[in-house]
Amino acid sequence: MNHTSTTVRVGATQPCALPFAGMGAIAAQPFFKPITRRALLAAVNTAAKGLGLRSSNLVVLDALLSFLACRDPQTQSERPITPLTLLTVYASNDRLCQRAKGLTDRQLRRHFDKLESLGLITRRDSNNGKRFPIKEGGRVIGAYGIDLSPLLSRAEEIVNLAQKHEAEQQELRGLKARIGKLISVCVDLSLPAHVTERLAGVRNILRRATTSITEIRSLLHWLQGLVAPVNQTQERPATIESTPEPTPCPRSIPNKTTATDGQNVRHIERHKSESQKNVSSEIKRWSDLKSISAFFPNEPQTQEACLSIIWSLGQMLRINEKTVADGLAKIGIFSMLVRLNAISEKSAEIVSADRYLRSSFQASSW
Repeated sequence: MNHTSTTVRVGATQPCALPFAGMGAIAAQPFFKPITRRALLAAVNTAAKGLGLRSSNLVVLDALLSFLACRDPQTQSERPITPLTLLTVYASNDRLCQRAKGLTDRQLRRHFDKLESLGLITRRDSNNGKRFPIKEGGRVIGAYGIDLSPLLSRAEEIVNLAQKHEAEQQELRGLKARIGKLISVCVDLSLPAHVTERLAGVRNILRRATTSITEIRSLLHWLQGLVAPVNQTQERPATIESTPEPTPCPRSIPNKTTATDGQNVRHIERHKSESQKNVSSEIKRWSDLKSISAFFPNEPQTQEACLSIIWSLGQMLRINEKTVADGLAKIGIFSMLVRLNAISEKSAEIVSADRYLRSSFQASSW
C-alpha cells in the first residue's frame, strides 16, 4: 500500500507529492535565514536558560548538528545551514552516543524526549523504527530520523534571545561593580544593626546565579539611599562641579615622561584642545585615577587598551555609546578617562551619568 503526503517544496509555487509519509524531507522544511552551526550552537548555549535547556541537552544538540551536511565537498570548509540542507539526522543511536561524549542509549532517548517537549526537534520514525535516507535520482531528498526543522525555524528567535541575555549580563556586571563600590563606602559608616546585617548579605545575593536584574537595581537604589545623606553632610572632594583650579602653565607640564616613572600614564594621548583647558593637572600616574584603577588595576600600554577601558566604563555607567563617541571626538582619550573617573566616584549622587557627561562637554574649563 502506497502512502503519500502532499506539501510544498521550498521556493515552489505548486504542491508536489512526497514518496513516503512521515519522513523528514527537504521539500517540507521551513524557510529560515542561513546560519552556521557554530553561530547557532553559541546562541542556543547563551539562551539555554530561557529555552529551558541544561548543559547535557546542549551536548546532544551539538552531536545532532554535527551530522548535518554542511561541508563543501571540494574544500571541506564549513558552509551555513540553509533551507536546502537536509535537516533530518539519520545517524544511529550508537553513533550519536559516541559524539555526545559517551552518553548511554537510555540517556540519549531521555534527551530526545526533553528536546521534543521543548519544541526543538521532531522524531520521524519509520515503520520498523530504523533511521535511513530516502534518495531520488541519486541524491538524498529526505530521511527518517531526528528532524531539526523546529530548531532551525526558531533560529532567529534564539539569536535575538541570546543577544538580549548578553545585554542583560553586561548591565548586571556594571550594576554589580557600582554596588561593590558603594559597599566599600558603607563599611566606614555608622549604621544600625539591622542595616549592617542586611549589608553583610548583599555580597551573597550578588553571587547567586538566580538573582534577577530587578533585584540588583533595587539593591543599588537602597545603597544609594544609605550613602546620599552622608555625602550631603560631609565635606566632598573636588570633582567636576567644584571650582576649577587655575590653568597651569603649559611649560610646567612635561611633554615626555622619564623611564624611571613607570606608573605615568604614558600611552594616554591628550587632545590638541586640552592645552587650553584645565584638564586633570593633578593626574600624573594611572593610580591617580582612583576609581578607574580600582576596576582596571593594570595600566593600559596602548591607545587601543585605553579605548577598550573607556567603552567598558561607558557600559558600566550606562552611558550612551554616541555620547562616548562624541566625547572622544571633542575632548580626547585622556580627558574622557578623567571625567569618567570623576563620574564613577560620584555615581551614587548622579541621576543620569549620560546627561552629566554630555553637559561637561560644554564647560569652558574643567
